[in-house]
Amino acid sequence: MRTVFVVALIFGLASCSNEEWTCQTRGKTMYSMSSSGELGSADKGCSCAEIRAFELRIFGVVDEDALKSDFGC
Repeated sequence: MRTVFVVALIFGLASCSNEEWTCQTRGKTMYSMSSSGELGSADKGCSCAEIRAFELRIFGVVDEDALKSDFGC
């Protein structure tokens, strides 16, 4: 029982993160940046609306099928 509690505690602490992600764009690149400076994919900090607007501005069209399969939008 004690082992289960320790494993659950470790898992709980590992899954808790105060990391906040913000949406960033630079030229033709969209990405996310964490509050600690870590870089990540756009879906971590960008909303579906931000991704759509970016695609429309950069490419002139939004690939709705790719947006749904890649980002769940």
